[in-house]
Amino acid sequence: MTSDVAPGSGQAHSLASRMLRGMVIPVMLLALILGFGGAWVINQSVQAVNDRILSAASRAIVDSLTVEDGNVGLNLSPAVFGMLEDAARDNVYYSVRHRGRNLTGYADLPNIAPTDLGDTNVAFGDAVYAGRPVRVVAEARRLPQVDGLVIVEVAETLDARQRIANRLLAGLVLLELVLIGATLALLPLAIRWGLRPLHRVRAEMDRRSAADLTPLALHQVPGELRELVGAFNAMLARLEAAVAGIRRFTADASHQMRTPLTILRTHIALLRGAKPGSDVARESIEDIDLATDRLQHLIVQLLALARADGADQSRVELLAVDANEIATAAASEYALSAVRAGIDFAVERMPGAPAVVTNDMFAVELVGNLIDNAIKHNVRGGSVRVAIEREGDRLSVVVEDDGPGIPPEQRGTVFHRFARGHRDPARGTGLGLSIAEALARAIGADIALETALSGRGLRAVVTFDIATGSPATAS
Repeated sequence: MTSDVAPGSGQAHSLASRMLRGMVIPVMLLALILGFGGAWVINQSVQAVNDRILSAASRAIVDSLTVEDGNVGLNLSPAVFGMLEDAARDNVYYSVRHRGRNLTGYADLPNIAPTDLGDTNVAFGDAVYAGRPVRVVAEARRLPQVDGLVIVEVAETLDARQRIANRLLAGLVLLELVLIGATLALLPLAIRWGLRPLHRVRAEMDRRSAADLTPLALHQVPGELRELVGAFNAMLARLEAAVAGIRRFTADASHQMRTPLTILRTHIALLRGAKPGSDVARESIEDIDLATDRLQHLIVQLLALARADGADQSRVELLAVDANEIATAAASEYALSAVRAGIDFAVERMPGAPAVVTNDMFAVELVGNLIDNAIKHNVRGGSVRVAIEREGDRLSVVVEDDGPGIPPEQRGTVFHRFARGHRDPARGTGLGLSIAEALARAIGADIALETALSGRGLRAVVTFDIATGSPATAS
């Protein structure tokens, strides 16, 4: 088995290029998904950290509230003022309200506290203050000697948060670009490395001769390729069987054709030395005629066998066919042969027989081969009967004769090519049943050999499936 393309050359590079192009889009999509996911995580993380700081500021203000004679006051420590006035944390605003009245802080600060906010509960929200977006935290606290809840709100502008998020997003984008670049750079190497087992398999195939059809070794094949190589080995096995069959068929055919050709050459040589009209000349002409007939029949049988072997069941068109027409068409081709051989020939049709699923041309040839066998291997004065029988959802065409038959122990081997069993080699080529079996296999029919119902002779039964919706047999 040779190839004009060396392993790892243009075809392999083309495969690698297609694989690379096919993986670029998934890699880009994955990077995009990771980018959006990372951006969402960054924004959530930045907001969570800053909300915690904002909540600490509101809690510090709540803890600084005082009550004197029922009046709420605020005693903020310098540390709290320092935290609220930290320029690095943008602008921070606060307010303290009781029953909707502002006690201290920025009176116009947006109120985001829900009406059902309970004691010590905290709520966060977004708002706009002084024309700038702010993040607001509201905390409720119940104080002694004070009727109702006191609401403390602290708001912070978002510039610092945005700067932190932007820095993190820039880092994420940079990492994404590095990841994409590294992936695109390493993908060709990874693909070439992954294709190395294919190159080894191909190299092994290239080293083989055209006649070497032995299976490829699986022990060096990676697990991902074992099914593919196993299927290739199965194809090699089928190819080897087909080649072996062709060789065997050629050898058998040449052996079978050698005899009639030898007879022809011998009697032609005799004719050259015989006087015209002499007994030797007449006998030679008769033998030449018989040898020619036998050679012609052998060639016809060989062509029929080749056609039957080449018939793929998946490609043979199967239709609903009248079984009576199959039997009649096959019988009509051999009626004259039966008369010449002194055989009583009869065809029994089945009235109202249902249609069967088959290929009419192959089915007629199949039944015809069985009829030809029954006539050739019968005796003068014998009989051959072709009939239609039904059993359940299957219909059979039966060819029955009262000749010498075939012993049960030989019925499994007579389907082999050129096998004749105990029969007279001069009466056939040994191909009829082989052709019948090949045709039956091609059209999905079953063929069986039985003893004739009379106890003498052979009964060949070809069984077909009844077509769906076919009418029942009339009684």
